[in-house]
Amino acid sequence: TGKEGEDIPVKLKFDSMKDFSPESVAEQVPELKQLLELRTALQALKGPLGNIPAFRRKIEGIISDVAAREKLLKEISAGEEGHK
Repeated sequence: TGKEGEDIPVKLKFDSMKDFSPESVAEQVPELKQLLELRTALQALKGPLGNIPAFRRKIEGIISDVAAREKLLKEISAGEEGHK
């Protein structure tokens, strides 16, 4: 269900030692994959856009609003799938 503090049932597949890396494990768990995508997007904001106060406040508002954050994660995921 994705609620904080709950266990997430997962099934992981390991074919090589590389599959044990944190990134590979996260790729197999949709909730973790979304968080990694969000982290990547936020790291991109550390550039020039992150220095604009109004933009920064808007992003902070989205991150603190659970519904807005989930919508953003879905949009990021949809955008990445379109580039594959």
